[in-house]
Amino acid sequence: MTTWYLEVQPQQEPFDVGPDGSGRAQCSFNVLVNKRPSATFVQELIKVLEDAGIGMGGIDIFGTSQAEVPDGEGPYLLVRPTAGTAPLGTHNAGAAAYRRPGAQILVTAKNWIAAEAMALAAYDALVQVRNQVVSA
Repeated sequence: MTTWYLEVQPQQEPFDVGPDGSGRAQCSFNVLVNKRPSATFVQELIKVLEDAGIGMGGIDIFGTSQAEVPDGEGPYLLVRPTAGTAPLGTHNAGAAAYRRPGAQILVTAKNWIAAEAMALAAYDALVQVRNQVVSA
């Protein structure tokens, strides 16, 4: 499945959200995406991250809050969909021509340096997405 992306907008810089339940460091940021409708949003973001060399889905990149993130040292990245904002309409394509879903990007690692490095790399990869087709 391919989907047209207008842009991925970061909502803030990666930041420290405190340790997870195992005491591992966590670094996070949120994005808002302007895109055509699709049923594969999380998989599309994971594909962007894979293509940028950040990691591999199912190994160190996971999607949704139901993913089983390993207990290891990491770093592990989780793409969690969030509420986003209302769709944008166009004259020819209707009231919901462009959807605006959100996502939280959360990186967990044994140490802060590894968590922050992966979060910054993910941030850099996602903000580069502009006026392009993204495949899931």
